[in-house]
Amino acid sequence: MTTDAGNPESGSFTLAVSGMTCGHCASAVSDAIQAVEGVEAVVVDLAGGTARVTGGRSSRVIDAVEAAGYEARPRRGEVSSCPAPAGDAVSAPTMGVNSDEYLVEIAEMTCASCVARVEKAVRDVPGVMGVSVNLVVGEARVTGGAPGAVVDAIIDQGYPARVSTEPESGRELVLVPEVDATVRGVVDVLRSRHDTVAVGAGSGGTVRLETRAHPADVVLGLRHAGQPCLIRDTFEDPYAGQIARSRREVSLSWRRALLAGVVGGGLMAGMMAGVLPPVPEASQGWDTGRIFWSAMALLTLFTMWFSGGAYYATAWKQARHFSTNMDTLVALGTGAAWLSSAILIAFPGFVPGGARHLYLDTSVLILAFLQLGHALETRAKRTTATSIRGLLELAPRTARVVRPGGEAQIPVSLVVPGDRVRVRPGERLPVDGRVVEGASGVDESMLTGEPMPVAKSPGDTATGGTVNRTGTLVLEVTRTGEDTTLAHIVRMVKQAQTSKPPIGRLVDRVAAVFVPLVLLIAVATVISWFLFGPEPRLAHALTTGIAVLVIACPCALGLATPIAIMVGTGRAAQFGVLIRNADALQAAAGLTHLVVDKTGTLTEGRPVVTRVETGAGFDSDRTLRVGAGLESVSEHPLAEAIVRAADDAGVRADSVQDFESVTGRGVTGWIEGREYRMGNAEFVEETGMRIPAAWRRIADGETTRAATAVYLADEDTVRAVLFLRDPVRADSKGAMEALRRLGVEVVMCTGDGAHTASAVARTLGIEQVNSERTPEQKLRIVRDLQAAGHRVGMAGDGVNDAPGLAQADVGFAVGGGVDVAIENADVTLAGDSLANVVTAIEISRATLRNIRQNLFGAFFYNVLGIPLAAGVFYPVLGWLLNPAFASAAMALSSVTVVSNANRLRWFRPGTSVQGPGDANA
Repeated sequence: MTTDAGNPESGSFTLAVSGMTCGHCASAVSDAIQAVEGVEAVVVDLAGGTARVTGGRSSRVIDAVEAAGYEARPRRGEVSSCPAPAGDAVSAPTMGVNSDEYLVEIAEMTCASCVARVEKAVRDVPGVMGVSVNLVVGEARVTGGAPGAVVDAIIDQGYPARVSTEPESGRELVLVPEVDATVRGVVDVLRSRHDTVAVGAGSGGTVRLETRAHPADVVLGLRHAGQPCLIRDTFEDPYAGQIARSRREVSLSWRRALLAGVVGGGLMAGMMAGVLPPVPEASQGWDTGRIFWSAMALLTLFTMWFSGGAYYATAWKQARHFSTNMDTLVALGTGAAWLSSAILIAFPGFVPGGARHLYLDTSVLILAFLQLGHALETRAKRTTATSIRGLLELAPRTARVVRPGGEAQIPVSLVVPGDRVRVRPGERLPVDGRVVEGASGVDESMLTGEPMPVAKSPGDTATGGTVNRTGTLVLEVTRTGEDTTLAHIVRMVKQAQTSKPPIGRLVDRVAAVFVPLVLLIAVATVISWFLFGPEPRLAHALTTGIAVLVIACPCALGLATPIAIMVGTGRAAQFGVLIRNADALQAAAGLTHLVVDKTGTLTEGRPVVTRVETGAGFDSDRTLRVGAGLESVSEHPLAEAIVRAADDAGVRADSVQDFESVTGRGVTGWIEGREYRMGNAEFVEETGMRIPAAWRRIADGETTRAATAVYLADEDTVRAVLFLRDPVRADSKGAMEALRRLGVEVVMCTGDGAHTASAVARTLGIEQVNSERTPEQKLRIVRDLQAAGHRVGMAGDGVNDAPGLAQADVGFAVGGGVDVAIENADVTLAGDSLANVVTAIEISRATLRNIRQNLFGAFFYNVLGIPLAAGVFYPVLGWLLNPAFASAAMALSSVTVVSNANRLRWFRPGTSVQGPGDANA
């Protein structure tokens, strides 16, 4: 398909396509994309799971691929070059595509149908590359497109929306005078300072100040002037506002449920007890009974307005946009119940025979159950905001800043890189920094899950939110605000919680047609009962029609996926497993192979001296003293190990002169008038000296255990041999066994030599070993496994692992890894242990299992509930569902889904031993 040269949609973009298993699949995807208007060319890569498209609009291409039965999404990091069509009314600043992600806050979404409608509207906005709408938090995560156009598209669908912005803490200071100070005195002191820009009295006995000085210097200057003050933090916690709003929402829902329950329950109990006047008949006129029921109709109408006004307002708004959602069903169900009752009261002869049944109690009891369910759901969902806020609260709100004039406590939001902060024993570190003074043990369990304190001394890095246990530390601030490790964790948790796995997108497609289908079923039910049902036909038709509308509300369907994702990813973060998005979570649940690097992943990544053999005239101490002297100038990792071994043994290194390093072989130097050389066997023997046969045999045995031999010789003979080994991590063997129990096969892929790699593999029971591999070769190994039909994960920590991490179905970056590895990974592990990969897979499978349970419950509930409400079982069993009980069942289904998802909060690693085939969705 060709387009004109001037086609504004002639840019290129790449989609990640999942579900392709053979050449036929690739052809089907290619044909589907080629059929999209504006597409000029497409190249489908089966092995890589991608489709490179030239021309066309990405949203339409994605729809076409999904219509063909495959999942498609913009590849991470891909920037679409498709500008907005010329006919669209887009202002100059918003032409083109914004490739950054941003959040849009959306109000009044109530069910999965709302989610599907909003996502479709956003996808149709020019330039939008991806969108994921989360019903639970009321947010949409959008990639690309003009934010203003996206907001307008959502509002056009009847949902209030706005772009979410992070609150900023301004540089204006709000000072709160302490007991010994006055506002007037503080203002006078500040006005006398030359660095003051503006100062004045604020509200509530405060002082507002703009200054060029450091905030801590302002506090110290006022203290020295006899006017002590504190700086009040002006940063607003967005999660505190969310939690406060949810509390108000729960309180209001309880009041609404109480009023509707009292009115509806009282009417139902009175009618069942026979204490209320009978339903008016045509011949009675406006007697006391008719007046009573007219008053009850007005009372229930007021109750419906108070307890369910939001449902009717949203349903009307949806109707104006020719749309439907859960509120449509509620409004029609309760409205039909009240209207039919009001008609019967006003016109008693409207329904012939004995079918004079009023549904006033039903119209409000439905709302009572709805509000009760809403209150319970909101309380359960509030924990999502609470969990993220709990992460933020790990870092203190104030920091003790060290300045030339002393120490002052100021809000953390005012601390800048380069500042020095003092942290006393028992306090949490307020920011990320480098230790410049003091030594202490720091509890980093919030990052790694390990309770043992980590020793910190000058030069070491420390992370905000961790706990200083023993000594006092002074940190030089390196990262603040959104750049800190803790803020990065919070962003990843939020991103994962607002994303959606492929199984969730399937639900949205079902939900898009669910409400219209229910409306058709309800209409068919009313008509069928009215035409073919037993007497009283009209009463039965109304009862079944209302029950179908009420019981089919897709609340549980909309909550099933996002609530499990939010709880599961939040729980994973507590174990130091940061999942980037829900796609990674679902992919991790189905892994069959894991490609792992050796150094730093399976091993400690830091060689140690494990054995020293010495000849005549030398002992271990002298060997370490000379060896450390020679190696102290070298930067080789083995040299560092020898110097460290000497330090640990309390041996002082000799001083060396005329040092020379021979790359890849060894070093030479003069110590106390004698020339020494230290290195591999070839380097030592090239002078004519011979290594003793006994040492050769020992070296051969040590080599099979992944040790490296380093020989020390002087001018006369070979004096000693040191064996160094990068030790296998203590928990690697247990992690290997756990992965095997999970049905995941481990493939080692390392740049180290064959002997070393094979030795580590034997120790850990790894059968597939790839040694001396370049980054390109590692990437090829991952692709080959994927081409064979396997679902491949990769764990690594270095630059050489980055291509493989990006290619793998799931990339795991260990927390000690470099930034390029972390950026290319789907899951970041806070600790260095491979056991965290096991935790990630286990919690992914537990979350996917929870989602499937929720979806089964929601679908089974509707499959059983709708026929029951429609009266399908009436001819055989005589069952006819009261609409009030239908509403109770509907509310209970939503609460059940939320409660089931909350079971993930008690997830513990090691409790999920499940094969990958069982985790696929």
